[in-house]
Amino acid sequence: MVSSFNAAHYVQAPSRELSETMASPASFKLLYFPILGLAGTSRDILSYAGAEFESIFPGNWGEDKGNTPMGCLPVLFITGKNGKQVILSEAAVIEQYLAKLYGLLGDNEYEETMIKSFHNASFSLQNMFASLITWNQPEASPKCLAYFKANSLPSFCESLERHLKDNGNNGHFVGNKLSLADIRVANMLEHFAQQPSAPELIEILKKYPNLYKMRESVANHPKLAAWRKSEGWSTIDKNSRGFYENPFAAM
Repeated sequence: MVSSFNAAHYVQAPSRELSETMASPASFKLLYFPILGLAGTSRDILSYAGAEFESIFPGNWGEDKGNTPMGCLPVLFITGKNGKQVILSEAAVIEQYLAKLYGLLGDNEYEETMIKSFHNASFSLQNMFASLITWNQPEASPKCLAYFKANSLPSFCESLERHLKDNGNNGHFVGNKLSLADIRVANMLEHFAQQPSAPELIEILKKYPNLYKMRESVANHPKLAAWRKSEGWSTIDKNSRGFYENPFAAM
């Protein structure tokens, strides 16, 4: 749904009331482009939780950009059971808030820290891919992609493969249940699967069976599988593939 909005300013109200809103949300609106990108993890978490949420999209981004808190997307609008609204900006902040709210940050401080480590690492690699390939100059992008495939991606996958093995090859990075780490890394892999270079990238990923198993564990989780079979997911997946064919033209 294309939506008009004005969220340039964070809500200013007694923090106690806003904390209550965040602790007891009634519904959400997630503002992002109609692609996977940096909103996939948040959409997955909301779907996993069975939360009431609506995906909304900017109309004219050039005009709408100044109406966001930090001039970027995604933005999460939280409506609390107390009737107050909270606005969150920055993908990593939104994801960690939702993960905490819905029990996806482990069972103790150590597990939470480890989960956040995997979350941060996958976020960094996806941003590296975006800067080196997606938004690089067309004449430089092929060389950067070749380097990414030969060095950055295999190195990162080897680390993930090792940690998955250390955790017992159970399809999870931490403990024996789904966490933010699993969902975030799986979304990074889905992001790669939507690129024009997807066949080459997937061939590299297939060399790491534990990582591939983790991706399938996330995709096959009953609530996430239902979301990924929905018309909403199919549209976002199709839009993403089209967008990355020529992102400059799309923007």
